[in-house]
Amino acid sequence: MNVIQSLLHYGSYAVAFYALYFVVAAAASSLYVWQRVYRKPELQPVPVRVRADLRDLRDRDSRLR
Repeated sequence: MNVIQSLLHYGSYAVAFYALYFVVAAAASSLYVWQRVYRKPELQPVPVRVRADLRDLRDRDSRLR
């Protein structure tokens, strides 16, 4: 009879810890999904257009000018 009572006692602890684990895991996954869905969109980089100067395209060390 002592074995059954001790198993029920420790089983209730196991169920309580499993319930706590389930609640924490559900909260963490909900937080992750909430942040992924409702966060502000990141700023997209703006492409920079640089005008090429023809003088810069020539090789300055060349002897052929």
